Amino acid sequence: MECMGAHAVGIVQMGVDMVELRGKVAFITGGASGIGFGMARAFLKAGMRVIIADVSESHLEDAAAQLKTGAGEYSSIKLDVTDREAMASAADAAELAFGKIHVLCNNAGIGLSAPMTSATYSDWDRMLGINLYGVINGIVTFMPRIRAHGEGGHIVNTSSMAGVLALPDAGGVYSTSKFAVRGLSESLRLALAQYGVGVSVLCPGLTRTRILEETQTAAKSGDLDELSAGFADAQQFAMDPLTVGEAVLEGIRRNDAYILPHGEFIDEVRQMQAEILASFRTDLPMHPQRAAFEDSRRRMIEDIKAATRKS
Repeated sequence: MECMGAHAVGIVQMGVDMVELRGKVAFITGGASGIGFGMARAFLKAGMRVIIADVSESHLEDAAAQLKTGAGEYSSIKLDVTDREAMASAADAAELAFGKIHVLCNNAGIGLSAPMTSATYSDWDRMLGINLYGVINGIVTFMPRIRAHGEGGHIVNTSSMAGVLALPDAGGVYSTSKFAVRGLSESLRLALAQYGVGVSVLCPGLTRTRILEETQTAAKSGDLDELSAGFADAQQFAMDPLTVGEAVLEGIRRNDAYILPHGEFIDEVRQMQAEILASFRTDLPMHPQRAAFEDSRRRMIEDIKAATRKS
């Protein structure tokens, strides 16, 4: 295990520093509105070149109208993240336009779904197809390209605070997708550390975004559960997506594992962690060899994490 730790440290020390992002190229899915557009604006302000990918033509047109002349170098592309062939074609087009991709933001997602207790296969497939497999499709398509150019890079996967703190019935399908993105991101961070590629998981709370447009429409008709209606009403107090985008920019520069812009969740997360710790049994027998294996595994992961930290 000691050899593995030293090897990981050596590779990261040779990696490209992502503190200076000027001139780097970013590809953002769901990039024409909400958090994705907040990222695009923050990245462009930092001198990055940006590909804004989105499934909605109208959102792409709105984004272009908002980005004034001189905003920076960017291009737009229509993309359904569930279409793997389209994802590969978009990657080719992005590289043709701007060259090597350094930052991938898997941000596209949906929010409204049937309650968990009544969700059909179709409901589950739609939510996971976009929120989880959209992220997987981006990783499988872009990760080999980022690794191959050897200039370092970073991947940001958008989860949610609902991927840290579970939502009840009405949001259960959504929470499932976002918990999966969080776990995927933590494992991917460990896997890519040796290649000088960072990974962050973004877990925002309420942010002004179009993900709840359907919910707000349903709320006006009174056809919503209490939780969803509350989310719709609270949108007026939600965080500016540019603020989230700037937090993402800082997270990339620091190579943060987690990007958590919404401080109002601290106490709730602390309570959840306390509940988990209190649930561990320490009175049951533990075989010494099992304990030795877990200690070895833990030290291996600690070595990898240590190698990713900025000095």
